[in-house]
Amino acid sequence: MKGTAICTEVREASLLPGPSLLTYSFSMKEPMDWISLVITYEKLDWIQIFVKDPDGFIRMQYTGKKRAERILLGRLQENCSIGSVPGDVGAGTWKADVIAYARDEDSMFKLEWMHGKDVSAESSTVPIAIGTPWVTLDGDDRYKQERPNCGARWYKGDFHMHTSLSDGKQSPEQLMESSLRQQLNFIVVTEHNHRHTTWPSHDRLLALPGMEVTAFQGHWNVLGITDWLPLYDEDGTLTMEDAEGMNRIIAAAREQGAVCSLNHPYLAPWDWRFGRTELSLFHAIEIWNDPTYEGNAEAAERALMLWDACWARGLRLAGIGGSDTHLLPHESYMEGGPPSMAGDPATYVYCDELSEVQLLDAVKKGRCIVTRGPQLEPCIYSGGRQILPGDQVSMDAQAAVPIRYSIAIKGIKEKGKLIWLLNGLPVFEAIVNEDGPYVYETEWTGEAYRWLRVEHRSEYGTLLAFINPIYANPIGCASLTWEEVNAEL
Repeated sequence: MKGTAICTEVREASLLPGPSLLTYSFSMKEPMDWISLVITYEKLDWIQIFVKDPDGFIRMQYTGKKRAERILLGRLQENCSIGSVPGDVGAGTWKADVIAYARDEDSMFKLEWMHGKDVSAESSTVPIAIGTPWVTLDGDDRYKQERPNCGARWYKGDFHMHTSLSDGKQSPEQLMESSLRQQLNFIVVTEHNHRHTTWPSHDRLLALPGMEVTAFQGHWNVLGITDWLPLYDEDGTLTMEDAEGMNRIIAAAREQGAVCSLNHPYLAPWDWRFGRTELSLFHAIEIWNDPTYEGNAEAAERALMLWDACWARGLRLAGIGGSDTHLLPHESYMEGGPPSMAGDPATYVYCDELSEVQLLDAVKKGRCIVTRGPQLEPCIYSGGRQILPGDQVSMDAQAAVPIRYSIAIKGIKEKGKLIWLLNGLPVFEAIVNEDGPYVYETEWTGEAYRWLRVEHRSEYGTLLAFINPIYANPIGCASLTWEEVNAEL
């Protein structure tokens, strides 16, 4: 039988400056073996494409790489580009939703749609999907990695990472390798508005699917995503570019059981600017983003102030970190500067076992330590009972409750100091020049709400690590918006 390859349609558009959402339809009269889509564009700051099958299921994803690309979808995984969902390529109307951010009036893009049967497609210009399926036509089908023999302890990982599916340089395989070299126990892969549909597995590294919801006015992470999110409406509205719409998207992610984390809130130009965002929808704040990137040291300090302001209002968000890795492991954002690497900073999470459910639950509880290298080992006793960061101290109305907060440190490379902060203000300081332990002892009395957290800094004040708070007598926080909390800073 003679094969057929049919170039069905071409779509072109010129765009006005600003964000745009456009939808194009492509019809197929009979089932095919594959679909290819060639994307070219000029003078766009950002372009993303989501291809939906006749049933409305997202089957192909693309983020612009500043060059023409060809992506593929086929019946089998080996015939699919990264981010595609293999399976039947059915007859009917397929749609390509295009999100574009144009900077000039003569910005444009072009889509070339081709499908074929009984004939080979031209090769994908982006990596082919490799690994175990995370998404299938039946829905979320990611594998559940368990570590039944690891036991309860602190696990080291990274909550913010990118690959070649969006705008990162590493392939999934390369990211796994670099994460293992950094001795990480877990990673969460957070592409811009995309979900990985497959992932290479490894018995020494737990990998979880995530997404960085990326809008013009800010970014946030979905950690442990299980379904697509309503980033835009069928009527052509970019939901994620509206504050109320963004609140609905965050709420939808929470309903999936995912951890929702506000990313690099003060790192311009990707700082958070949705004034009416309801912060109580988040579980966590990414306090510390890639320390090798210019401006992140100052952004982290402001994020610490934001964190304390949220806690002061009774909104007990977890504080985490993320490398936001985009580069190859040896590359730097500055000529001759330090490399931007996976696990810098690392977030340690205390879990009873290393599994997806345990990890996400522990983050929601605030059982987290963030560090650039020194490994902090807290040992906290409250009234003779051992507790963890993120735990509530049980108060006694009749007597003072003794608090003994001890910290040992591994991997000290420079002289520094540990600072215990009560309600955001320093109450005790210890000079650090060896492993320790370093101990702060106090007593808590009364019914006042309070929280106690720890920072590790160099002798010059540079942030090296921080530990999430313990607290007592919590107060409620029914509502707190971004503009309200920032008005207090």
